[in-house]
Amino acid sequence: MSLKPLLFTITIGFFIAFFSLNAFVKTEVIEEVLNTVEVCNEPFSEEALIEAIKQMKFEHPHIVLAQAKVETGHFQSKIFLENNNLFGMKMPWKRPTMAIGTHRGHAVYRNWRESLIDYALYSAFYVQEKKEHEFFEHLSDNYAEDPIYTVKLKKVIDREDLEVLF
Repeated sequence: MSLKPLLFTITIGFFIAFFSLNAFVKTEVIEEVLNTVEVCNEPFSEEALIEAIKQMKFEHPHIVLAQAKVETGHFQSKIFLENNNLFGMKMPWKRPTMAIGTHRGHAVYRNWRESLIDYALYSAFYVQEKKEHEFFEHLSDNYAEDPIYTVKLKKVIDREDLEVLF
């Protein structure tokens, strides 16, 4: 067995073992992460992102899509284009991650899907089962440095009518 498949197998095994020990993480999250890992070379498009968000069954998918749009400047930022980072994520210290390193102070992913998977891991640890207003509060208090971050998200959601996509 070559080194890459072995490392991949070890990584997935780690995720399974780690999630099994954390009762607050839903089994569906683990299954969706594992199912999504298989599709790694799909080129990015907004349509593909929307479909992936649907497949991963985020609790507030319209907010997740709005975050991707705001964080990437509608998919034009250097952090997104160079790092495949849809959410402006930094390298986490307290949870498993799909990031393979850092560049420009932000996490780097092999592809956009791994960035979405990493966001699902983040969600499983920090925002699972929150009502919409609680989710916005969490993002305002713990996620973004921008004091009007949630205002921006809500404007994108309303202006682009993101709720109807899900």
